[in-house]
Amino acid sequence: MTASLQLPEDPTARAMLAIGGGVGVAAAVAPTLLLRGFGVPAEEVTGAARMGWRLFAARNLYLTARALRGHPDGLAAYAPLQALDQVVFWHAFATRAVPRGTAVAAAGASAVIVALDLARRSRESGAPA
Repeated sequence: MTASLQLPEDPTARAMLAIGGGVGVAAAVAPTLLLRGFGVPAEEVTGAARMGWRLFAARNLYLTARALRGHPDGLAAYAPLQALDQVVFWHAFATRAVPRGTAVAAAGASAVIVALDLARRSRESGAPA
C-alpha cells in the first residue's frame, strides 16, 4: 500500500521541497540546460557531467518523494546533504573545476535550502527563530 502525496503545512518545508524537487526534475530531464542556468557553457557539459547530475537528481527526487509521503527522514536529510554539497561546491570554486560564478551560484542555492531547513527545525523544536 502506498501513502498518498501531501504537501507539508509548513511553508519553509514546501519551499525546500519545491527547490529540491524542481532541481531534481531539471537535473534528470535536462542537465545541460540546468548547468547552463548556472553559467556552464553547453559545450563544456560532458556525458560524465550529465550522468553525475542525473545521480544528484535521483537523490533529490527520492528525498522529495519520501517527504511528500509524510516520512520525516525525507526532510531531515536535506540539511546534512546540503552541508556535503557545500563542500563540493566550494571545492569546485577553489580548484576552478567549474567557473567560479557557477560554484558561487550553486553554493548560494544550497544555502537557501540550509536556511529554510534551519528555520523549519527551529520552529519544530520550539526554539526562537
